Amino acid sequence: MIGIPNVDVGILTERDVSFHFNGDYRCLETGRTHTGQQHATLQDGRIAFESHTFDTLHFEPTDPSDSFDLRGVTIGVHFHWERREDQRFRGALILTPSSDGVLVVNRIDVESYLESVISSEMSATSSPELLRAHAVISRSWLLAQIEKRQAPVDTKAESCSQDDEGLVRWYDREDHTRFDVCADDHCQRYQGITKETNAHVVQAVNETFGEVLLYDDEICDARFSKSCGGVVEEYQYCWENLRKPYLVALRDAPE
Repeated sequence: MIGIPNVDVGILTERDVSFHFNGDYRCLETGRTHTGQQHATLQDGRIAFESHTFDTLHFEPTDPSDSFDLRGVTIGVHFHWERREDQRFRGALILTPSSDGVLVVNRIDVESYLESVISSEMSATSSPELLRAHAVISRSWLLAQIEKRQAPVDTKAESCSQDDEGLVRWYDREDHTRFDVCADDHCQRYQGITKETNAHVVQAVNETFGEVLLYDDEICDARFSKSCGGVVEEYQYCWENLRKPYLVALRDAPE
């Protein structure tokens, strides 16, 4: 068992962001409380909000059960099912400026995050055994990513190597430097509380509270796939130039 931290989930980046507080949310920068419809835009490298500009805006709910809605969240990025939808989230809302617009981050505790992921990634009506296994796997992967992001730069595996045959480049955690994970299929699909969470999912998360997979006293980077195409690939051929003894090539067959 380990302590359960919060996770910063990158939801979207837009020049103009519309959101609605379904309760009282306190802005840490101004000390004011906000409720109802809100709007923020990128203006000269800062966030314009209520006739003022800020380097960052951090909103915390006064009641943990309160939620906020985000308009026009893109899901299925670069997939054939890509579309936009309004989504609802609990936890904190953090806005920071970026070169592409206002970066929207949802800060939520890991266990609540997992309830949404398991309901979104797999069928919430799956068997209890599968739901519990998925909770442990998803939690392990997530906490491994948080640890990797917080690790000193000189301890991280190289992202590029070259020999006489050519240049090899790995793309993975460098995609996200300002939050722990994104909310789409690139990481784990997270849709807040937009869709009702099945009671069996909540039970699976609660029954495995804090449980992770370990290898040599480190949290396993437990990658998973809905469809492996009949064989599991070696970790170092997909994600980074680092061998993971627990992620090796295996055929998806009874033998």
